[in-house]
Amino acid sequence: MGPVFSVAALLPLVVGLSATGRGAGVATPTAIVIAGVGMCGVGWVIAQYAKRIHLCGSLYEYVSDSAGTRIGVIAGWLYYGAMMVLGASTFLVLGGLTQTWFKSAMSLDVPWWPLALGYAAVVVMILVVGVHVSIRAQLILALVTIVVVLVFSLFIIFRGGHNGEGLPAEPFNPFSVGHLDLLYGVLYGINMFIGFESAANLAEETADPKRHVPRAVMFSLTIVGVYYVIVAYAQDIGFGLDAEAWKNSVFPLEALASGKEFGSVGFGNFMAVLIILDILAVAIGVGVASTRGMLSMARSGGLPSKLAELHHRFRTPVWGAALLGVVSCVTIIGVRLGDGIFSRQTSEPGVLQPQWSPAFGWMAGFGGTGLALMYLVVGAVGVKGLWRHVSHTKLLIAGSVGALVSAGAVFGAVYQAPSPLDTVPWALLAWVALGAVWSFAVRGRSPRQQDAEADQSAHGTGEVTAR
Repeated sequence: MGPVFSVAALLPLVVGLSATGRGAGVATPTAIVIAGVGMCGVGWVIAQYAKRIHLCGSLYEYVSDSAGTRIGVIAGWLYYGAMMVLGASTFLVLGGLTQTWFKSAMSLDVPWWPLALGYAAVVVMILVVGVHVSIRAQLILALVTIVVVLVFSLFIIFRGGHNGEGLPAEPFNPFSVGHLDLLYGVLYGINMFIGFESAANLAEETADPKRHVPRAVMFSLTIVGVYYVIVAYAQDIGFGLDAEAWKNSVFPLEALASGKEFGSVGFGNFMAVLIILDILAVAIGVGVASTRGMLSMARSGGLPSKLAELHHRFRTPVWGAALLGVVSCVTIIGVRLGDGIFSRQTSEPGVLQPQWSPAFGWMAGFGGTGLALMYLVVGAVGVKGLWRHVSHTKLLIAGSVGALVSAGAVFGAVYQAPSPLDTVPWALLAWVALGAVWSFAVRGRSPRQQDAEADQSAHGTGEVTAR
C-alpha cells in the first residue's frame, strides 16, 4: 500500500494540490476517515470472497463468480490495466525524487529518466526471482519508513503543532469545507488505500488462505487507516490549520522534516530517502499484484496464454513481469522524448513542472479512477455473489457503503475536471470498450473450475502453490 508514499505524494492531493485545485483542506483527516470507511466496506466483501475462492486473480475472479465470465473479463481488463498504468507511474516519480535528492544532498545533477529505467529493471528482476523475496523486500522497506514517519508525526502532535497552538478539533469537522471539496478529498483519500486487496492475489502462495488472506485485507485497512489519520492530523496542525500553506508546500512531509521548527535540512534529506524506499516498495507491490492477476486471467482464458507461463526455475509469472517492464520503459522514454507529454506550465509565469510530473499526475488519475470504479463494481456485485454465504445485514451494509463511497470518488474524478484530467474518463471509457470487445473474443473458465484445477496441481507448480 505504500503508506509513506501516500503520505508524501497523495496526501497533498487530498488537501487540494491537484489539477482541480479542490480538496478537503483542513478537513483532510475527515476525508480520510470517510474514504477508509468506504474501503472497509469493500474490504469486508473481498475478505468474504477470499474465504471461498483461493486464486491469485482476486477481484477478477470475484466479479466473474458473481456476474459471469464475460463481465469478469471486462472487470479484469479494467483492473489490471489500471494497475499496469499505476505501476509505470511509480517509476516516473522514483526517478524524479531521486534526481531531486541527488541535487539536494550531493549537489549532483543526474537526469531523472536513467534513474527511472534503473528502478524498473530492479523491480522486474525482483518479481522474477520470486514472491517471497518480493514480499520480504516490500515489508522491510515499508516498515522502516512507516515507523520513522509515525514517530515524527507524534512528535509534532505532542509539541502542539505550529507554535505550540494546541490540538484543535476542526480537522474532524466535515462542515469546515464545502461538500464538493470534501468529495474531491475522498477521491484522493481512496487512492491512498489502493493496494489493500493485493493480499488476495497471493492466495495460492499462502498457507491456509481461508484464514490468513481475509485477516491481511482487514488488518491492513485498519492499521493503515489509523496511521493516515494520525499523520494527516499532525501535518494539519504542523501548518497551523493553513490549508493553502499545507498544499503549496507540495511535499509537506519533507517540508516539515526540513523546517527549523520540527526538523532540519539533514533530517529532510533523510526523510526523502525513506520516501523513495517506500515508493520502491509500492512498485514491488503493484508488480506482485498485477503479474499474479494477469497469470490467473491468462490461465482461465481471459488473456493471452503466454502470460500464464512460469519461469522454468523460479516458477514465477515471468511474461507478466516482462510486460510491466516493457510498458514502464516505453512510458519513461515517451515522457522524456515528449517533454512531459502534457503541459508543464504552472500558475507562476516561467516556472515549469518537472518533466516527469504531468504524466505522473495523469497516470495516477487514470489508475486511481479505474481502481475506484473496480471497487464500486466489487461492492455492488458482491451482494449478489455472497448472498447465500454470509449475513444479509452485514453484506448489505458493507456492499452499500463501499459502493457509495467509491461512486462518490468516481464522480469527483470526472465532474468538472480540468485539462488534462478531463481526458481521463474518455481514456477509461475507451479502455473498457476495448475490454468489452476482447471479452467477446475469448471464452474463459469460471473461478470454481479454476479453483479445482489449482487444487489438483497444487504440488507441481513450484512457487505458485498453496504452501
